[in-house]
Amino acid sequence: MAVSRMLKVQILGHTALKDEIKSYLRETGVVEITDVSFEDGDSSPRQEDLREIQAKLEQAESVIEFLDRYSEPLTFFEKVARVPLEISEGKLADLAEKVSVEQVYEECNTLQGTIRSMSDSLARSAELAGSLTPWRDLDVPLEDLKTEGYNVQFWTIQDKVADRNLERFRERFEFCDCSEFHRENGKSYIAVIVANELYAEVIEAMKETGAHHHGFEKLEGTPAAIIDAQEGLRSEYRENIARAEERARALASRRDEICLLADHYREMIGLSSVEERFYYTDSTFILEGWVRALDRKRLEKEFLKKVDEIEVVFREPLKDEEPPICLDNGRASRPYEFVTTLYGRPIYREVDPTPLLAPFFILFFAMCLTDAGYGLTLAALTAVIIMRFKPSGGAGLLMRVLFVGGLVTAGVGIIAGGVFGLNASVFPPWLQKFVFIDPLREPMKMLNISFIMGLVHMIFGMGVRFVANIRAKLFSDAVFDDLVWMLFLIVLAPLGYTGILNGSLPDQVMEVSKWGSVGLAAVIFLTGGRRQGSFVKKILTGLVRFYDVIGYFGDVLSYARLLALGLATSAIAIAVNDIAAMVKGMPFYTGYIAMILILIGGHTFNLAVNTLGAFVHSGRLQYLEFFSKFFTGGGREFRPFKSERKFSVLKKTDNRS
Repeated sequence: MAVSRMLKVQILGHTALKDEIKSYLRETGVVEITDVSFEDGDSSPRQEDLREIQAKLEQAESVIEFLDRYSEPLTFFEKVARVPLEISEGKLADLAEKVSVEQVYEECNTLQGTIRSMSDSLARSAELAGSLTPWRDLDVPLEDLKTEGYNVQFWTIQDKVADRNLERFRERFEFCDCSEFHRENGKSYIAVIVANELYAEVIEAMKETGAHHHGFEKLEGTPAAIIDAQEGLRSEYRENIARAEERARALASRRDEICLLADHYREMIGLSSVEERFYYTDSTFILEGWVRALDRKRLEKEFLKKVDEIEVVFREPLKDEEPPICLDNGRASRPYEFVTTLYGRPIYREVDPTPLLAPFFILFFAMCLTDAGYGLTLAALTAVIIMRFKPSGGAGLLMRVLFVGGLVTAGVGIIAGGVFGLNASVFPPWLQKFVFIDPLREPMKMLNISFIMGLVHMIFGMGVRFVANIRAKLFSDAVFDDLVWMLFLIVLAPLGYTGILNGSLPDQVMEVSKWGSVGLAAVIFLTGGRRQGSFVKKILTGLVRFYDVIGYFGDVLSYARLLALGLATSAIAIAVNDIAAMVKGMPFYTGYIAMILILIGGHTFNLAVNTLGAFVHSGRLQYLEFFSKFFTGGGREFRPFKSERKFSVLKKTDNRS
C-alpha cells in the first residue's frame, strides 16, 4: 500500500558542472545513483586521488580509536545526549589545510608502539624477577655455575611428588648431582649439576616428571643482583609508559579536529565513488538514478533553478527493472516499518504489509504482556526515552512501537484484571466493572479468544491476497484459491469449536457449518487441480490442495502462544508478590527492605523478559502465519546519495570567521 512509486531519472550536463551537481545531489539526498545503462563509455574516476583520501580516512579513524582510550570518559547520559560537532564549510576547508592527519597519525602510532613495547618489557621483567625470587639467596653469580664440562639446571616441581621423582632421577643419572634448594607454596626448587653431554637427556627426563625448567643460562650476576636490576628497569619502563600516556591525553584534546577531518574525507570519498557510475563523453557526462515520484517536482524545479544548463529526464521503471523500495507510511503506522523490515522489504508493485500488520501486532503484543501495570510502566519509560534522548532510525521506531504497545497493554490488562499481579478484588469498584476475563481462572475462555483472533488474522491475510489477485486479473485464483478457502475456514470454525474445544452453538449454526463445510470441501477438491491436463492429475492435485487444511489447522493452533505468554506474565508477577510477602516479617524492619528489593527487582525482570517475549512472538505470528498468505518480500532498500557524516554536521551558511 505504501511502497513509494519510483521513477528513473537521467541527468545530462557539461563536465564543468559535474562537481556542482554532485554536491547538490548529496545535499538534497533524494536520488539513488546507479550505473548508467550504456554498454560502452568512459568511466574515469580518479583512482589515485581516491586511494589517497581513503588512506587519510583510515589514518583519521585509527587516531580517533587511539585517542578515545585517553579522552575523558563520558557517563551514559552524556554519551546519549552528545550532539554532533558543527562547523562551517569555510572553517572545515581551513582545518583541512592546517591540520596534517598524517603527522598526528605518526605521533599516535609512535606513542602506541612505545606503550605496547614498554608494557611487554614490563611484563617480561616482572616474570624474570618472579622466577628468580625463589633463588634469591643463591650468592654465586649464575655465569660461574657453568664450566667446560658441567652446567647447572634449575627446576621447579610439585613438592608432593618431588621426593619420589628425585629418587628415581638419582638412580637413573648417578653421575649427576641433584639437590633441593628449598620448598615454598607447594613447590620444590631443584638444582641439578649435569655433564654437558647429558644436558638434553636430563631435560627430557625431568620434563617427564612434570618439572618446569628455568632457563637462567644466559643470565649474569647473582639472582639478587639481577632482581634488583630488573626492578630499576621496571621503574624506567613505567616512566616511559606514563610519559607516552600523558602525551596521548594531551593529543586527545585534538580528537574533535580529527573527527571533523574524518567526516570531511568520508564526504570526499562519497563524491569520488559516485563518480564511478557516471558516463562520460569528451565534454559531457550522464548520470542515472532512482527518485521517488513524490520528489520529482521538487528535484526538477530546484535543480533547474540552481543549474540551468543541464537536461533532466524522468521515466517509469521498465518491466525488467527492479526499483529500490522506499516505504512511505503515515505517522500512525510508520513505527511498524521496524517490524516489517526485520523480515524484509516488499518487492516493487507488491503490497506493503506495514499498515496491515500494525493493529494485529500491537494487540497480540498486549495479549502476551496482559498487565496494566507493566503496560503503563513500559509506556512511561519509552515516553521518557523518546522525549529526553530523541532516538532516531530503527531505535526511534522501536521506542514508538513499545510506547503504543504499553498503552494498549494497559487497556488489555484492565480487561484481563492484571495489575502487577494483584488480585482484581483489590481494585476499586469502578475499575472492577471493566474486568471481563481472568486468564488464570478461565484459561479456556482466553484460549478461544486467541484462536478467534488467529482465525481473523489468517483470513485477513488471505483477503489481502484475494484483492491482489483481483487487481492482477487472476480471477480464478482469487475465487478458488482464496475466496473458497476463506469461506471454508469460516464454516469449519464452529465444528472445531464444538468438536475440539467442547463449545456449544445453536443447532442452526451447526447445520450451516456442517453442510457448508462439505460443499466447500468438494469445491476445493474439484478445483485444486484445475490447471492439470489429465483427469488423474486433477484428482491427485485436488487431494494435495485439500491437505492444506492441516496447515491452516496448525496455523490456528500457533495462536495459543497468546494465552501461554499472558499466563506466564501473570504467574510470575503473582510469584514475585508472594515471595515479597513471605520476607515482609523479617526482624528489625529488614523485611520491608527485602520486600521492596524483591518487588522492584522481580517486576523489572518480569517486565523486561516478557516484553522481549511479547515482541518476538507477536512478530513471529506476523512473519509465519500472516505474511505467508500474501507477502513475498525481497525488495532492496532505497539508499539515496546523501551526506554520510558520522561525527559532525555542516552549517548551512559558509563563514570563515
